[in-house]
Amino acid sequence: MQQSFLENQSFILICMCMAVLRIYLEVINFKFSALPLTKAMGQSGAKFHKMGLYISVGYVVLFAPQVLLS
Repeated sequence: MQQSFLENQSFILICMCMAVLRIYLEVINFKFSALPLTKAMGQSGAKFHKMGLYISVGYVVLFAPQVLLS
């Protein structure tokens, strides 16, 4: 049987680390607007990075209890 990616603990842990890194970069005031790709995207680049922050926070809120309790 195929295993769902939501049941794969190593995948969840890797995504959790990436989400925590993304939140950490926001906390230390990393300038996402200085990145070359963000400059090329213009105004939509800021919206893209803000959405990434929301997704990262949501991922941590939804999956942190599972990672911590397993």
